[in-house]
Amino acid sequence: MDRTELDYLFTKLMHGDEDAFEKIYKETKRGVFSFVYSICHDYYTAEEMMQDTYIRIRSAINTYKPGGNALAWMFTIAKNLTLNEIAKRKKEVPTDLEDPSLGPAMTYTMPEEEDQILVNLVKKVLNEEEQQIVMLHVISGFKHKEIAEMMKKPLGTVLWAYNNALKKLKKAYEKEIGDEK
Repeated sequence: MDRTELDYLFTKLMHGDEDAFEKIYKETKRGVFSFVYSICHDYYTAEEMMQDTYIRIRSAINTYKPGGNALAWMFTIAKNLTLNEIAKRKKEVPTDLEDPSLGPAMTYTMPEEEDQILVNLVKKVLNEEEQQIVMLHVISGFKHKEIAEMMKKPLGTVLWAYNNALKKLKKAYEKEIGDEK
């Protein structure tokens, strides 16, 4: 979905078109999830923040300025919500999930195994900015230009970081393969 079409859908949503919201959600949910996950590194927090992002979009749609960059606006909301949630959770006291009185501990996995393998390698090898760029491009399918707009960075910087990240991932993958032999 290009920038103009997304802006058009946001404008329709401002006028109460529920179908526009559904299209926005379907077209952007994977990208929003990947972006949030690259910030918080927790599947369920990312899922929760993705849903909160869409709730906030609905409640704040009247503050969107038609003709603006809808994707950047959406990602700004997602980033702010996620950073606020991380700060809030740092203040929480963890509970013992192994306590039998709490029931069995639950484990969570990403829904797609290929995505999980990539995510694990990305988290292990890359810095936060590189993680965001790789996740947005490879998993979510955003173009480098779109990523540059979302991250408010020059296109050249995003391309340079992406290429360096690929080199790091290739080196780490080759090392892992070599260790298994």
